Amino acid sequence: MLTLLQKHAPWLAGFVLTVNFYLLPTVPASPRATDLVGAMLAVWLVMRLAAGRQDPRPLVILGAAALFPAGWLVLSLVDSDPTTVTQAGRWLVAVPWAVALSVMLSGRVERERFAWGLVIGGGVNVAVVLLQWAGFEGLLRLVGLSSSQSEYYHYVAQTVRLPGLHGQHNASATVLSLAVPAVFFLYFRRRCRLPVLMAVLAGFLVVLHLTSTRSPLVIAVLTVVYAFVAARQFARGFVIGSVLLAVIAPLLVIYGPPGGWSRWRDASAISANAGERVESNRGAVVLSIEHPLGLGVTQGKEALHDAVGIRATHNAFLQASVYLGLPLGLALLVAMTVVSVRGLGGRDGPFMLEGLLAFHTAGVFMFEEHLNNPTFVILAAWFLVVAARDAHQSPVPRTSRRSQPSASGDATAP
Repeated sequence: MLTLLQKHAPWLAGFVLTVNFYLLPTVPASPRATDLVGAMLAVWLVMRLAAGRQDPRPLVILGAAALFPAGWLVLSLVDSDPTTVTQAGRWLVAVPWAVALSVMLSGRVERERFAWGLVIGGGVNVAVVLLQWAGFEGLLRLVGLSSSQSEYYHYVAQTVRLPGLHGQHNASATVLSLAVPAVFFLYFRRRCRLPVLMAVLAGFLVVLHLTSTRSPLVIAVLTVVYAFVAARQFARGFVIGSVLLAVIAPLLVIYGPPGGWSRWRDASAISANAGERVESNRGAVVLSIEHPLGLGVTQGKEALHDAVGIRATHNAFLQASVYLGLPLGLALLVAMTVVSVRGLGGRDGPFMLEGLLAFHTAGVFMFEEHLNNPTFVILAAWFLVVAARDAHQSPVPRTSRRSQPSASGDATAP
């Protein structure tokens, strides 16, 4: 039983991170699947520590990163600030998750299974959006794939932006976008075929259209370019590039980009949106420098509103800096940059999957406060551990190595 669990743990971890279902969907601020798994992993971590089998270095790194969230958790409990309690508490839940990911993703096979979990979970996210579009919201809430807090009040051209599994259009589209770096990792490692890659991209574009979301598409395009460079397989890159051009170009001509041309050609709306983001970023930078220990979520939003008239930072790095402390925001930025650079070591490099995910996550962090989402808090904590790992030490154990796949590209699913 234990052996079976260890075998399937990597893809289950990827699946739960993307299919983060609601434990109590009718309750506001329902606990999520990652919270339950995090509590279980905390027990597992204590047992490993008691048995002397846990490397202390990840705990030291994560403990240092969690100092500010832990401090704000205590203060917000005293001040009865539930918003800060929730956001700071997510960081403490992320600690056992990050340790577990660093342990279970120690080999090539485990990374591939984790990538498959992200891809399969992305498929579930696509299905949820399609079911919401078809009017099955009640059924989704019954099984914990939607909640009473899902935001159905955002519109573009009198068309509702479907909230998806994660309760908000931007959040759901961005979590789904994690399947893009994952499937390109599998494709370049010859663990999935071209039709699978095309199916993932098609589902991603459908969800972008139904949620009318732009930023994940922009970052996904850059992530694909990064994948081509990182893999250093220009022949396969040329094939997939030609196929994508042949398929997507006619679709753009006939149907337009996700959300329709009106959303992408509205110069006044784009200018206003960009101006708002620049102002919120500027105000957040000033506040993070003036208050390097953070302000908490509620007070931070009020201070930002007083400064620039906007309550959101529109940037996850600045979100961490303003709300929970400047050192945390800087640590995340440095960690993701380091991991992204290390990921450029070729398709067989030990950091390719981590690099793809870090590059993509850093990109989407530039557009929204994605650290409201436990999925990205966990990934961010994991990147801190990966960045501190010895770049010259292969994390692939001798027992996990296997021969190179054949040129036929046989796919291996979890």
